[in-house]
Amino acid sequence: MEIKKFSLGNLRSNCYIVYENKKAFVVDPGYENDEIVPFLKTNDLKLEGIYLTHGHPDHVGGVKQLKDIYHCPVYAPKKDEIWLSLSPYNQIGYEIPVDVWMNDLDQIIFLDKEFTVYETPGHSEGGTILSYHHILFTGDTLFFQSIGRTDIPFANQQKIYSSIKRIYELFDDVVVIYPGHGRSSTIGHEKKFNPFVRQ
Repeated sequence: MEIKKFSLGNLRSNCYIVYENKKAFVVDPGYENDEIVPFLKTNDLKLEGIYLTHGHPDHVGGVKQLKDIYHCPVYAPKKDEIWLSLSPYNQIGYEIPVDVWMNDLDQIIFLDKEFTVYETPGHSEGGTILSYHHILFTGDTLFFQSIGRTDIPFANQQKIYSSIKRIYELFDDVVVIYPGHGRSSTIGHEKKFNPFVRQ
């Protein structure tokens, strides 16, 4: 399994293409851009789906572009529906086309593998992470030596602390985290060096 990272838009949010055996899925396409589709086409990848770790605009703004081209299902956390539907909190200007709403411990088959969703509220009420063995897409919950902001609507500092403690309990130190911004890390590194939540 290979993972290609793109840092998109003025907020440099991370979008990941995960691929193997000519199949792929995308995590958090935050902006429409001219990199994702060419990469998929150049590598002759069939896009099986799109996963959104949470509903904030810098992680969902490129969904429609990809869905219009590939007609693949979009998976997103149910508890962040307010950011994705036509509500005052939706800054994209149109409803994000979600096909399947996800909840804690739901599973998705990508690349013939079973990925698991874990709810990690705090940065947003519906924040999630997506897990497969030693790989963890942490969205805006857990970063390299940092955590997601909690000074925005529906965020909660105590909840994000609890969510990160849950992550530390669930996953081994060798698990690699792929966050929504910045560089990758490991659970073990964050347990030791994250100044916000250590174990």
